[in-house]
Amino acid sequence: MLKELYRFVSPKFQNLFLDYKVTFEPRYGHGKPPHQPLYDLINRHRDTYRSLLTNILAYQSEFERIKDAKFETDPNQPAWNNAFLPGLDIVAIYGLLAHFRPEQYVEVGSGNSTKVAAKAIREQGLSTQITSIDPYPRAEIDQLAQHIVRKPFEKTDFSFLYGLKANDILFIDNSHRVLPNSDATVFFLEVLPRLAPGVIVHIHDIYLPYDYPQFMCDRAYSEQYLLAAFILANPDKYETILPNYFISQDAELSGILSPLWQQPALQGVETHGGSYWLRVN
Repeated sequence: MLKELYRFVSPKFQNLFLDYKVTFEPRYGHGKPPHQPLYDLINRHRDTYRSLLTNILAYQSEFERIKDAKFETDPNQPAWNNAFLPGLDIVAIYGLLAHFRPEQYVEVGSGNSTKVAAKAIREQGLSTQITSIDPYPRAEIDQLAQHIVRKPFEKTDFSFLYGLKANDILFIDNSHRVLPNSDATVFFLEVLPRLAPGVIVHIHDIYLPYDYPQFMCDRAYSEQYLLAAFILANPDKYETILPNYFISQDAELSGILSPLWQQPALQGVETHGGSYWLRVN
């Protein structure tokens, strides 16, 4: 109760009052069936997921050198169990950078992901340029990015994103809320439809074909509903290539990385994920 009162009166938070009561709870998954049309669309790309997950296993030695957040003292290094980016998402960022070898890696929302990307670029000998767009990064990462924009995405000149090329990566981890003039709304309406074919897009905290868990419903997260609409309307243009939460819930797919997670150095690592990767066709 005290937390709710603090959020109500603190200038740090913005309140939203609805004139129609909505029950914020998961409608799909979490004890209920998934959204079946989305499940079918996502499930049909299993061969792609198997291939990318199998490729990730090749970087086991690099992952074994990552420390737990309790023991990592170098602020430039990624860490397991960091409270923001779970294990499957960490290895996916590394593996997909190594696989696609992008010229540009653009983040909208930076922090732990930037550290993983920088590690992959350094260790795999990539020439990738990192651009960080974030008014308040979760970690001090300015020394890891070549291009830095420290203001909200919706207030930036993001027209350069229309020039991203095939295999370039646009990494979205923003406010997660589709609201008037929010960063998520601007991304879906002004950026995603204009990206060039072959651009790889990542969006974090996506649970499709399931709903948000209750604690994210309580935060009014909503961007995955717009993502779902894009996929349902044009699944061939927005091709799912790695849906990490879906993989986490699938015994066969999640089992592909079992040899990695069973290594002694990786005991205790969070092995789930919430990243959603797609390719624009």
